[in-house]
Order: sequence, then structure tokens, then C-alpha cells
Amino acid sequence: MTDPSASPGSLSDWLSALRSDSSVFPHQLDAVNRRLLLVRIPPGQIRDAAFLDQRVLTGREPGAWVPLGDALAHAPTGGPQGTILHCGHAGSTLVSRLLGELPGTRVLREPLILHTLAAEARSADTPHARLTPREFDRTLALARGAFAKTADVRERAIVKQTSLTANVPVAPAVLCLWIPLADYLATMLRDPGLREGVRLAAGQWIQDLSREPDLPSLGELEDAELAALNWVAAQLAFARARAGGERRALGWRFDDFLADPATHLARLAAHLGLDVSGRDVDQALGSHWMRRYAKDPRYPFDAAARRRELDDAARRLAPEIDRGRRFARTLWERLSPEQPFDSPG
Repeated sequence: MTDPSASPGSLSDWLSALRSDSSVFPHQLDAVNRRLLLVRIPPGQIRDAAFLDQRVLTGREPGAWVPLGDALAHAPTGGPQGTILHCGHAGSTLVSRLLGELPGTRVLREPLILHTLAAEARSADTPHARLTPREFDRTLALARGAFAKTADVRERAIVKQTSLTANVPVAPAVLCLWIPLADYLATMLRDPGLREGVRLAAGQWIQDLSREPDLPSLGELEDAELAALNWVAAQLAFARARAGGERRALGWRFDDFLADPATHLARLAAHLGLDVSGRDVDQALGSHWMRRYAKDPRYPFDAAARRRELDDAARRLAPEIDRGRRFARTLWERLSPEQPFDSPG
């Protein structure tokens, strides 16, 4: 990676590229030191990446840290055409891969900078905030403008956000994607690594519920209850996106998409304002993505394999799943979300 202490000329070049070069990406925000890491990533590398976090980097990409104030003064304008919010492990990578097969689309999956911005949004109006409200707004606008940059002016950018950044939707047209609570619990409890992810995520999700009095502490909750908390917090984020002024939120259960992918993909394209035909949709669905693991296409995976895994986990983990569902229903009744797409049932 390029040394952050760039010369004035080099700094000027990077700032100019931030505004105009679609391959120059605001990869990481260091809010503590008020600086932004810009990295030049080839378009194909961005297109193919399942995650635009540290995993996208090979170590050969040129980059430079630039002062945040300078970056904000040279921020690109505009924003992406649409974004995907999800509860986690709900098929969002597959849907984003299929969108990427449609003509005229550029899909960015899980940009790392949104992690820091989501955390800053949760710290807003508290002594923990690292950015001033104005800095936060301008940095989010910079990220949106950078996501929207395309090599071809006819292309439209779509962003798949991480589940933990659902509190900062980056586009006016939103897809909210989820799986039913019982399936989510079966998914997240079936594997030790996923359980660890649940525990980590709960520390951020609970901040979205922190205005609710008498919430239990995370240390009091079992894994199933932590997972249920995460699912409820995601639904609350969806409800806020649905109620947000200029946003247009479309809600899907992933199983409904799998039951009729052509109708759903065509409807999503229209919702996102993409100019595609029925033939374009058929060609996207005829690509290998419906038969491969979307996060790593080396592995075969399809709807039937997914269902088998979920059914097996549901049998093995039935007592824990019941515990999580009971906790979710209690939490849901206390929170009384407005305009939710789903409920614990």
C-alpha cells in the first residue's frame, strides 16, 4: 500500500481521482485521525468481489491516506441508484450477483467505509461520536458519490450493504431482504463461526434499541436470544427505511424470491429504475449464480441444498430456536415497530 505521507502533487492527484476516477475507491475511514484511505481497485476486481472490505485487497493495489477535510473538499457528487438492506444470511449476495448480470449495472458489495459510518451514526449525539454531525453528513455524501461513479455514464450503481449498516441506507430505492425468524435462528445457530458473528453483531444491533428502557444486558442473553435480537433490530431498521421521507422500500422474503425468481428480479429492476427487458432477466437467471454459492462460486449450492441445511438445523436446534422465538415475541411487543415488513409470528 502506498505510504500515507504523499507529496502535495501526489495528494492532488489522488483527490482529483476521488472525484472522477471510478476505480479509485474510498476504502477505509479512520474517524479517530480524520483521514480516508483511497485505493485504486480495477473494475473487474470490484465487480467480482463478494466483499469490498479487506478481503478485496491483494496488497498490490496503489493507495494513499488523505486528510478527511481535503477529501470532503473534493468529494464526488450524486449517489447510487439503489441499495440492498438485509437481516444477514438472507440471500442478499445472490440477489446482488443477479443484479450484476443485468446490463448497465455496477454492483458494489459491502463497502468497508459503511461500517465506520454506521458506527458513527449509532454514536450520534453522544460523547462517543468521533465526527461532528456536519462531518458525518458530508462523509456519507462523499461515500454515496464515490459509489455512484461509473466508467460508463449509462451504468447505474447498486450497493449491497452489510446487515450492520442498515441504519444508514445509501440510496432512495431500497430492497429490504429477510428470512423468517425461525429460519434465521436455524441459520445463525448451526455453526460455531456464525454464532460468534451473532455475539459480535449484537453489540451493535442493541445500540439501535438502546432507547428502550429495561433492555436486558447482552451478558444475560443466550446465543438464540442474541440472534433473535439481531433479527428484530434488522426489522426495525427496515421499518425506518420504509417510513423514511424520500425512500422507496420494497420488502422481500428470500423464499418468495426463490419460488418465482423471474417475477421478483424483474420487479426489483423496475423498483431500482433499471431499464432491462424480460430477456435480460432470463439471461441473468440462466447464469451460474442460481447454482453456485454466491459468496464463493467455486462451490455448488442451490435452493434445494439450502433447504436441506435449514431443515437439518431446525431439527437439531429446536429447543434453542423456540427460546429465541419466545424472546423475539416479547421484545417485539415492547417495541411496537411501525410499518414492519414482518413480525416474529
